[in-house]
Amino acid sequence: MSLATKRAELETVKARAAAIIDQYSAGGMPQDKQNELTELKTRGFVLAGEIRDERQLEESKSDLARLDEFLNSPQYKVPHGVGENEDDGHKALRKAGWEVKGGIVYAPVSTGDMYPLYTEDTLFGDVPSDSSDGVKEFIRITRRAMQPDYRKAYERYIRMSGQMHDAAMAYTRLSGDEQKALTEGTDSAGGFLVPPDIQAELLVRKAQMAGVRRAGARVQATSRDILKYPMVQAASSTTGGLASGGGSIWSSGFVGSVAGETPTFTDTDAAFGSFDVPVKKIRVATKLSNDFISDAVVNVLAFLSQNGAENMALVEDSEFLNGDGSALHPLGLLQSGLTTVDVEGTTTNTISNTTGAAGSAPKIIDVEYAVPSQYVPNAKWMVRRSVEGHIRKLVDGSGRFLWPGVLGSGFAMPAKEIDGYPVVNSEFMPKDDTDANAVILFGDFSGYIIAERAQITSTILRERFADTDQTGIILWERVGGATWNPDAFRVGIV
Repeated sequence: MSLATKRAELETVKARAAAIIDQYSAGGMPQDKQNELTELKTRGFVLAGEIRDERQLEESKSDLARLDEFLNSPQYKVPHGVGENEDDGHKALRKAGWEVKGGIVYAPVSTGDMYPLYTEDTLFGDVPSDSSDGVKEFIRITRRAMQPDYRKAYERYIRMSGQMHDAAMAYTRLSGDEQKALTEGTDSAGGFLVPPDIQAELLVRKAQMAGVRRAGARVQATSRDILKYPMVQAASSTTGGLASGGGSIWSSGFVGSVAGETPTFTDTDAAFGSFDVPVKKIRVATKLSNDFISDAVVNVLAFLSQNGAENMALVEDSEFLNGDGSALHPLGLLQSGLTTVDVEGTTTNTISNTTGAAGSAPKIIDVEYAVPSQYVPNAKWMVRRSVEGHIRKLVDGSGRFLWPGVLGSGFAMPAKEIDGYPVVNSEFMPKDDTDANAVILFGDFSGYIIAERAQITSTILRERFADTDQTGIILWERVGGATWNPDAFRVGIV
C-alpha cells in the first residue's frame, strides 16, 4: 500500500470515528458502536505508525543525500596544519569550520551541528612524558589523521581495494607518500584510523539512532582504556537529619546543610572515590560490491558514515542494555542489579488487562512512582516497540485506551509518551512472553556512563571474496559503559 493510500485511509478512519463520537456525544453509545470505535482507533494507530515509519525512511534517504553533498564539498573538513604549530593549528581549525570551546574541539557535521570530538590537548601541545603507550598512540595517530593527505590516501586505498579485489595488492598500488600517510595513521592492532571528519559523522549519527544515548546517557570522551569517573558514595537515609525516604533523599554524597563561615567536617561529609568504566571494542562489518566501491560517482565514505553508524548504534544498544561486564562486554543497565517492580497483567507473563481487571495498568504507574523524585524531571521510558504496543492497548473499565497511540478523534501521529514521559524504543529490551523478563526500564538515563574513545579504525579484510566479487570492511569502535547511579532507574518485570 502506497503512502498516499495509507494517508487517505487514515483520513477515512478519522472521519468515521469523529462521526460516531459526535452522534453519541450526549452518552448512551451502544456496545456495537463502542466496539467499532475501538477497532477504528486500533486501525488508526497501526496506520499512523506505518506512515511514521515510511517518513523516517524518506528522511534517511534525504540524510544520505545531504551527507554525500557535505563530504563531496570542495573544502575538505579536515584542516591543514593541525599538530604542526599550535597558533597556526587553531587558525586552520576555525578556517575549516571547526571550533574550540572550553578545551574541547568540535567538528562540523552534515546535520548542521558541531560534534565534540577531542580535547584540545589531543591535537596541540607536548605529549606528557608520563602518558601510557596507549595514550601516546592515540594522540600520535589522531594528529596524523587530521592532515588532508591522510584522508585522500585513506579514500584512495578503499577504492583501490575494490578495483584490485585484494587489500594487500591495493596498498602496493598507492604512491610512496600515500603509503607513508596510511602507515602513520595505523594503530597497534593494524587498523587504519577513520579520518576525523568521517568519525564525527559516524558518532553524531550513532547518537541520534542509539536508544540509550537518545534517552540521555552521560557520554564522556576519554583517551584511555579505562575511564575513571569521579563519584561519591550515596548518602544514608538519616544524613542531614532527614530520617525518611531512604538513601535516595540525596542524589549523591554532596550532602548540604546550613553552616557558618568556617564549617566543620563531620562524618556526614561525602566519601569520594572513582568509578571505573572499561573501554571495550565494538565492531561492525560489511561486504561491499567491488563495482560499488570503485564507482567514481559513489561516495563510499558517506555510505560508511551512515550505514556504519546505524549498525554501531544497534550493537551499542544491545551491549548497554544486556552486556554482562565481562572481559569483552560493557556492563548493561539490565545487568546492574536495578530495583524491580512487578508489571505482569491478567495474562501470564504479559503486559495486559481487561475492562474487569486492571492488570498491568496500575503496576506500570508503580514503576513510575518508584523512581525517587529528583530523577523524575529527566526520566524516560525504554521498551521494545511491541511491548509499547501492549501498553497502548491497556484499557479502563469502559474499554477506552489509557495511553492511546492516537489522540482522541484527531488521530494524531503516535504520541511517544506514556503518562507524560517520553518513550524510547529499543529492540534489545526483552519481550513480555517469558517469566521475569525485564520489559520496562524507567528513569534518568544520565545515571548510565558511556566512555567514548574517538578512535574509530577500519580494517580491509585480507580474504578475496572471489565468489561474490566483494570487499570486506570492518569498523572498530572503542566504547564502554556502566551504571553509575542505579537508584535513578526502576525496572518492570513480568
